[in-house]
Amino acid sequence: MLNFLDFLKESADDAGKLKHIHHAEDRPFLHGAEGFEHAEGALKQAHEDMKSGHTSNNLTEKFDGSPSIVFGHHPTTGKFFVASKSAFNKNPKINYTEADIDKNHGHAPGLSSKLKDSLNNLKKVAPKKGVYQGDLMHTSEDHQVHPDGSVSFTPNTITYTAHGKEAEKVKRSKVGVVVHTKYEGKSLDDMKATPNVSDSEFKEHPDVHLHTANFDTSKVNYPPEAQKKFEEHMHKARDVHMKNPDMYKHIARHGGDAGHLSTYINQTVRDGSTPNTEDFKKHVMDKYQKAADKVKTDKSKEAKIGEGEGQLAHVDAHKEHYDAAFKMHSHLQAAKNTLVNSLESSKGGYDYHINGEQSKPEGYVVNHKGEPTKLVNRAEFARQNLLKVRK
Repeated sequence: MLNFLDFLKESADDAGKLKHIHHAEDRPFLHGAEGFEHAEGALKQAHEDMKSGHTSNNLTEKFDGSPSIVFGHHPTTGKFFVASKSAFNKNPKINYTEADIDKNHGHAPGLSSKLKDSLNNLKKVAPKKGVYQGDLMHTSEDHQVHPDGSVSFTPNTITYTAHGKEAEKVKRSKVGVVVHTKYEGKSLDDMKATPNVSDSEFKEHPDVHLHTANFDTSKVNYPPEAQKKFEEHMHKARDVHMKNPDMYKHIARHGGDAGHLSTYINQTVRDGSTPNTEDFKKHVMDKYQKAADKVKTDKSKEAKIGEGEGQLAHVDAHKEHYDAAFKMHSHLQAAKNTLVNSLESSKGGYDYHINGEQSKPEGYVVNHKGEPTKLVNRAEFARQNLLKVRK
């Protein structure tokens, strides 16, 4: 299990980098051979959970809510609180009252309003003990009621539409939240994040539309041919991994959360291209050319260009390792996409749209060895999200 602060904050670490839940196929680029082993283990765990056909908190749906809400009874004071991710700052912002919210978040009226709605309503359903995290999906002003009785809300990129009894629950509610994480420990500092959260832990109240992210795989169509395809791609990815033991040390120069491999993969998601070594080199050189364009003196420009040429020389000298790494990435992604395509055969409780066009869920999360990994259709949701951020 991850430390409470490290898992949740998704804010700057000591190096100023953002901490995120990673895509399975990217882990080898981020963490080398260990990253491959974790990606392989996470994907195989999801594969086995899907074959089992039962609900598991190891495999959950990923909801596109905003903001992220931390709430519950403080393990030290025993008082009910709500917080945003600023709960994990060096000077935590814990809100017990509306006055606390005004003090801590008054500069952001939208967030402040959402936190007040959460504070006043989530206490109606929260257990007497425990700290939880979830995605805020809607408050009453977000509801769009349609003539057929369905209701929609758009917390972030995806518009969710509920029907029937679920729609009635949404319409009656003052706040809606999907809870995906529970924390265990005697103080906030030493709490551990777990996916072990159940709907049965919460009380029911008409003012709160709450459910967990746990996913029922019994509703998933995962046919033998899809299982065979998954296993074939995993075997090919493992084959590349085993035959290229030196690959990771040679590509490490461009690895890591903010490394060129990571930014290049995001670029391929945005433009729909297939990752490959030659285009990666163009991506790297483009970064150094832009850096050169920003400096004023010829000497500084030459230094930037020279640094970029040095990076390209390293890639050329180890081209077979970069080729192998992209090949492995391709097979891991294909294996993951096979899982996601089958997972998407279950609609869950909502219809999904992006910019008026029918879409699929944001994705799924598999918890392997206490650490979450994203299973997302990057050609659909991740691309839309990256383009939204860029805009």
